[in-house]
Amino acid sequence: MRRGKRSLAAILAAMLVASVLAVVAGSPAQAANTSFEVKIDHDGNAATATVREFAGQDRYDTALRLAKNFAMSKGGLGAVPAAFVSSGETLIDSISVAGLAGYVDAPILLTPSDGLHGGVKDFIEDYGVSTVYVLGGSAAVADSVVTGIEGLTSKPKVTRIAGDDRYATAAATASMIDAESSWCDTDAVSAVLINGSSDMLAYGVAVQTIAYRLQLPVLMTAADELPDATAEYITENDVEHVQVIGGTGAVSADVAAALTTLGVDTVARVEGDSAAAVSVALAGLADNGCGDDLGLVSNDHVALVRGNPDGVVAAPVLASSFGGGYLVTPLVVGDSLPASVRDYLAATPQNIGANRLNLGILAVGGTAAVSEATMKAALEAAASTDALTVKIGAASDTNKDGATNANDPVRPDPATAGTPTAISATADPPTGPTVALYFSDAVTTTSNVERIKDVIKINGIPAIVLHAAGNAGTVCDQTRIDVTFGQALSAGDVISIDGSSVKLGTSTDQRTFGSATTTVTSAAADRVRPTISIVGIAGASTARSTFEISFSDNVGLVAVDGIGQLENSEVRIVGGPGGTSPAPTVTVAHTAGAATAVATVSRPLVAGDRLIINPGAVEDAAGNKSAGTSGAAIKAQASPRINRVLMSDLKHTAHATWTVPSGSVAGVSETGAAITIRAKGDGDAAGAAGNDWSMVFDRASTYSTAKPLDIDVSVDPKGKRVTVRFNNGPTTATLGNLIAALNADAEFSALFSAGFTSCSEAATNNASRVALGLVTARNVAAGFSDSGRTQFAIEVNFNAFVDEIRNPNLLEDVLAATRVRTRPSAAETVAEGNTRVQATATGGDSVVAGGGLTIVSDLSADSPALGTVGTSDPPTRSIRYEFETSQVRYLPMARDLVQTAAGHAGGDAIAATATTPAYPAITADAGVATGYAADAPAPGTTDVTTTVQDKVDENLNGSSQNRIQVSSSVKAPS
Repeated sequence: MRRGKRSLAAILAAMLVASVLAVVAGSPAQAANTSFEVKIDHDGNAATATVREFAGQDRYDTALRLAKNFAMSKGGLGAVPAAFVSSGETLIDSISVAGLAGYVDAPILLTPSDGLHGGVKDFIEDYGVSTVYVLGGSAAVADSVVTGIEGLTSKPKVTRIAGDDRYATAAATASMIDAESSWCDTDAVSAVLINGSSDMLAYGVAVQTIAYRLQLPVLMTAADELPDATAEYITENDVEHVQVIGGTGAVSADVAAALTTLGVDTVARVEGDSAAAVSVALAGLADNGCGDDLGLVSNDHVALVRGNPDGVVAAPVLASSFGGGYLVTPLVVGDSLPASVRDYLAATPQNIGANRLNLGILAVGGTAAVSEATMKAALEAAASTDALTVKIGAASDTNKDGATNANDPVRPDPATAGTPTAISATADPPTGPTVALYFSDAVTTTSNVERIKDVIKINGIPAIVLHAAGNAGTVCDQTRIDVTFGQALSAGDVISIDGSSVKLGTSTDQRTFGSATTTVTSAAADRVRPTISIVGIAGASTARSTFEISFSDNVGLVAVDGIGQLENSEVRIVGGPGGTSPAPTVTVAHTAGAATAVATVSRPLVAGDRLIINPGAVEDAAGNKSAGTSGAAIKAQASPRINRVLMSDLKHTAHATWTVPSGSVAGVSETGAAITIRAKGDGDAAGAAGNDWSMVFDRASTYSTAKPLDIDVSVDPKGKRVTVRFNNGPTTATLGNLIAALNADAEFSALFSAGFTSCSEAATNNASRVALGLVTARNVAAGFSDSGRTQFAIEVNFNAFVDEIRNPNLLEDVLAATRVRTRPSAAETVAEGNTRVQATATGGDSVVAGGGLTIVSDLSADSPALGTVGTSDPPTRSIRYEFETSQVRYLPMARDLVQTAAGHAGGDAIAATATTPAYPAITADAGVATGYAADAPAPGTTDVTTTVQDKVDENLNGSSQNRIQVSSSVKAPS
């Protein structure tokens, strides 16, 4: 976007503002309520420590991690059309490219000057980079690097951006920004000017994130003299405003005067006697006239960057991808936390809107770049006391995402058509419209519930509250309070809670919490028409005379009475080439409410036959009618192949639970209450994974009741075991003490929650004593439910419509890598039973294959016998398998190889000798024929005679190789 020049008055105003732009950090007046270091789960195991996302082995690895974060925000593999490659030794060119990188929207990678870094090579190939810009001349990045990039398999276009020196390279880079960008609130053609000395890199790091966001040219100068290349760029491009970065120690007053001599209208300076102070001044721009230009700026995250070398390529990530589009402020640090940065963090607000600020602090680089001591000092400067947050949501899964949480909107009463919710103050508990208050920490005590009744309102008027209590689940969720109203809820009602004068928490932890509101909203009306798809296959080896019709709707049609009866009068056919005259007749078989229909034509289909369905032929439950639809018969395609094999995300449908055993040190209280431990649904012990864990309770041999309570909680992710040891404690130790000790352990609470089965038990038994006198043995295992379950779906896509699918053979290919990985013993195979898999195509097939997985729903009675060909009706381009398992080791993995040989679906058998892994044959399930591996070897046998399918018949499938991909387009079983 080109901007016009501003009026003289505006320019003078900008000069006045610019002259006092520097933000001076004062003494700490307040601090964020809480703070935390931003880390990630690097290995998918919640029991292991989280790590810094951008802590590379060296500067090149850090740059790669940053680039991959950027790439994933754009869509992942194949989603990055352009990238910059700069020297990891001189580094300065990676600073000056920031504005151009923002203009191109591309990451910056580092390579050694004399050779192409292997990680850079892989990034270019993996992420589909088609254009690579190499920064600097051959002295900075050798010609061999350019040759290496050009020689990659993907053949990217390589452009070198270079000048006679670093100043000329910066000017050449700036010249490629085909837009007139402006500094904050100036509306003038602008450029940023930094000191180009290698020992002044940190000043450039401080400004490059803003330069990236504003797409500003970054020019360089010597401290006391403006280079010719820089001056030429300013003159040739009619630069009106230059923003100098740093005090006169970085860029002298003589250089600023030279800029004015060149005709620059305004020269402004971001003051600071250090790069850290400059970064603090820049951090204040969003609140000092630059908010509109910068756009989204994060108010709950900052980043700590080292000026050299790890921070030099962070701009693309901090300006866009890490914050999901929000700019994350970079603060420059050194070997320790600079005073200016400490003061800035200490002055961060306590609240963002109604909620307490929990400031996330990101380190760019490992501990060599941002030390643990520096991070600790930053966290301490930013934090004050803990506070609670609260959100208001529905008490049920109203958004149908499979979870009940604060994201569920509160619906009117009634939420759907029908009788309004009955309100009864005399029922036990009282009944009526109910909402849930979701707190950030435990609050469920009798006194807290009563306080909530005092501060909840509807439309600003104190609500009629019949009942408030902690939510009762498998384990009492003490972070949730359910509130039942004695009045109906209507769309538009505003439910609010004002916690400004209320403190909640446990008996020893009283905290304030911010206000919260939500508006009661009606579910969106269904105005989406049902859709109709038509498939007709002509010229198949077995002649077909039917069009297969499928109906779909946004709310689903199967077993929905609203869909109409498709009548013969609503369907007609137009004959294609070779069709008889007059046009053939067509009859329809369809049951009202069914999702499929069959149109039978009076002769075999020929290519070009077209089935036409009139508008309004079907209607969904909301009265939406279908549009007119037609579909032509297509010619059968020979040798279909597998295009993709996609896997859904894992859906954990049940979680393992443990009951603290009677007689253990953590066991049953004198009143008989027991503690329940439950795997969390969002941790690495969720679902089937939890079944591998054990809970062991113990009492130390030196245990003394005369010493203060001391409970150790140890989590062993490798051994999948939690050990709880009472070292000491008085006889008055309570079950509440034990629960608190468990949940206070960070590793434990990341994976599990401990509590009573119901919140009523919690209220009654929290203060009950642990029955220490019952302990007579060491290492007592908690009772285990083995109840964890995980479901997932796999979708196999073909490049053409297929008539027949041999499910056993196809499943053998899909699960081959899993079987090789698990290698179950014969005893395990018999004990676990066979894999039951639901294969869902239209007219779905059901099969039985081998080992460790179970079907999600029952096998249909009319399923074809295992080993036979199941006819997919109608023809399909994909087939879906749904699985459930209680053993995580049986889960397929992303990147598992799925290989299918040509003719795998049938053909003449010929004898051949093959080597087969030594695991047992798949045993036959009761009443079902033996599976696809009926000729598998006996355990331990490798050289066997196997059946090899004929690969010549082109009516059968072609060979294919695919790796399983996890895709959000494939939904887990519902």
